[in-house]
Amino acid sequence: MKKVFLTFAFVALMAVGASAQMPSSPVSLYVGGALSLPQSPDDFSETYKTGYHGFAGVGFSFIPKLQVIGKIEYNTFSFDFDNNAIPGLSGGGTQNLLMFGADGRFSLGVPAAPFKPFVFAGAGLANISLSDWEGDDLLLATSLNEAMESQTEMYFNLGAGAEFKMGPMMSFFAQARYVSVQTEGDAASFIPVSVGLKFF
Repeated sequence: MKKVFLTFAFVALMAVGASAQMPSSPVSLYVGGALSLPQSPDDFSETYKTGYHGFAGVGFSFIPKLQVIGKIEYNTFSFDFDNNAIPGLSGGGTQNLLMFGADGRFSLGVPAAPFKPFVFAGAGLANISLSDWEGDDLLLATSLNEAMESQTEMYFNLGAGAEFKMGPMMSFFAQARYVSVQTEGDAASFIPVSVGLKFF
């Protein structure tokens, strides 16, 4: 029994040593998403419901604690007809944002530690569009749909989070950030709260 225990302990130590010596890749893949909370202006926060988002990105490490991450992200916010009824309309008006950008992500923990807080900031372009309005008032719905134009604007974001290593090639992370899209007039802002996985 003692030999079995010693053999098991030896194999476990070898596995830990091998994983510790595994070279870290300079490239990481990110996938994640969850909720998006409208903030401002009032026309946005009071007329749209809490939205959803998903994103994917590729990160490249320049130094052990700093990564630059190129990403693509999709946010969607449904119009709140329950609290903002529009006579003659019953659906549509969903606001969609397709975003392309890059973040600088700085890890605050020890490189070998399994738990790492991080902060990040970045910028990019957001294409904003509305889904077609629907309802009994076809004249109103048609006029609103004809007036709609998608627009592409700059956005900025900053945030913080933490990641927990789940294995030599994968980590779980949670983060929150503030996003400001430079729309005409007042900038539109929202807070995406995300969970996801980082590979490599």
